[in-house]
Amino acid sequence: MVSPQTIGLSRQEINLRRLLAKCELMSKNPKPDERFEKYIATLEDMVQEVKQISGTPIESIKSYQRRVRNIKTLLGITTISKYEEFNDPQSMRDELLGLRQRIATRDKCESNDLDQVLKFEEDKQTKIADDVLGFVTNLKEQSQAASRIIKQDTEVVINATQISDKNLTKLGAESAKLTEHSNRAWKCWLWIMLAVVLVVFINMVLFMKLIKKNK
Repeated sequence: MVSPQTIGLSRQEINLRRLLAKCELMSKNPKPDERFEKYIATLEDMVQEVKQISGTPIESIKSYQRRVRNIKTLLGITTISKYEEFNDPQSMRDELLGLRQRIATRDKCESNDLDQVLKFEEDKQTKIADDVLGFVTNLKEQSQAASRIIKQDTEVVINATQISDKNLTKLGAESAKLTEHSNRAWKCWLWIMLAVVLVVFINMVLFMKLIKKNK
């Protein structure tokens, strides 16, 4: 995928930028490596090639030259270059001084940034701990309140069950009484009906005898 920064650049300039970025990254944590001088020589050649391409801004050429000198300074390379612009001691001293100042400024900024980051993280962790503590406290209070409510509901259910059992017992007793009363009333009415039937029967018999006598 083509980067927006490389649009309109020649292939030589794109390769130069890639190698410059790689060498700058290596110079931040320099380790003994025989390839460093070869890389520097290659960078110097590539800068010259880009310099010969028409249309390349002079500011870009100076920037590439300055970056190559910075890399040489950081890596401690003192080999004389075949190109004059890379052998100017005064320029290298100026570059080194400026680079050291930029490094010191960067380190100071990074230190301040680190302190701010640590302070921010400490505040964030403290806030998280306070939030967790508050959450646990609220959860405990809610759990205790729920426990009390459940206990009260349980007592209400037990009382209601006891009352229901008592009412059921009373209802059974009243039902038994009512059944017994109904049985008694039914027997009473049965005897009354029998008596009425008997009386009617006797009256009928007497009435029939009375009619026969009249005839």
